[in-house]
Amino acid sequence: EYGEFQTFQHYFKQINLSERSMTFCYFDLKIGDDDLERVVMKLYDDITPRTAGNFRALCTGEQKTSDLNLHFLNSIFHRVIVDFMIQGGDITRMDGTGGHSIYGPQFDDENFEKKHDRPFLLSMANRGANTNSSQFFITTAPAPHLDGKHVVFGEVLRGQSAVREIEGTRCQEDKPVETCWVAGCGVMDSLPEPVEDEIYADYPKDCTEDISKAAKVLEAAQLIKNVGNKLFKDQEFSRAKHKYLKAIRYLESDGYEPDDSCRALLTTCQLNLSQCLNTLCQYKEAMVYCNSVLDKDPTSVKSLFRRAKAKEGLEEFDEAVKDYKAALALGEDKGVRSALNRAEQMSKRQRDKDRQAYARMFK
Repeated sequence: EYGEFQTFQHYFKQINLSERSMTFCYFDLKIGDDDLERVVMKLYDDITPRTAGNFRALCTGEQKTSDLNLHFLNSIFHRVIVDFMIQGGDITRMDGTGGHSIYGPQFDDENFEKKHDRPFLLSMANRGANTNSSQFFITTAPAPHLDGKHVVFGEVLRGQSAVREIEGTRCQEDKPVETCWVAGCGVMDSLPEPVEDEIYADYPKDCTEDISKAAKVLEAAQLIKNVGNKLFKDQEFSRAKHKYLKAIRYLESDGYEPDDSCRALLTTCQLNLSQCLNTLCQYKEAMVYCNSVLDKDPTSVKSLFRRAKAKEGLEEFDEAVKDYKAALALGEDKGVRSALNRAEQMSKRQRDKDRQAYARMFK
């Protein structure tokens, strides 16, 4: 991913030493109301200064007017194709038929010096030669068939997970079912040094660190999980969720032989994620991870308890009662007993309410 540089750390040092004049832009993306990781992009000001200048100004909104919203803020990714790209930047119509540059409706292709030879490249969308506007795409795989036709003007340095999550969102005819949108955007003075788990790419397949052995995967996943725990403690639940998902991706990745420590950490991450999802009221997703643990260990009290909580959230009180009772059968616990009593009361209220509704139907 980083050419002659073996790791992201080496790449970062090279950026700071020789590319201080480069522009770093960012997107804060969301899918619906769900926050994704911040995407940080480096623009090729030295190779495509005109194209990079257009993108930078659209990130800051510095040239928008009352008549023309020259700003990426609140724009959407309207087209997504797996193993190819995610496309956005239609700031006028939001459907791929519009767009406008800071130079006018359209501007010419600057050059084709950079190739579409890897994922996470920024390239201009167009309708043919010399029809660039505000629309762009981010590659998610090499796309050599676009060389000589589309102008590559930058790359994603951080937040590849956000790109991958939009790539993986459910679509109908290449259009995301749930809105994928830019909740914030702008320019950064410099690229911050990588902190905490940022030395590890968000997806293992994009990672340049050595994760070929269980000990290395364990080290990475443990670090990522600890970041998630800190975020959860700070009540940044959405960000914590993404860290737990990242740790799970590493532990479930191909290319290494997991040992008992990796398997134990995977269970811990799945349990932490289920708790996080319950807190976010994402109950169906929480149940998926509880079930994953219970498939391996039917005696996991934490999984039974958290699955019961998810069922309560879905107002499936009778089913929640079953899980609480199963947890108590494995050992008495005051917290579980209290939750069971509450679920039984809610189940009774639900049955009484249903009976009253049926009675009114036959008066």
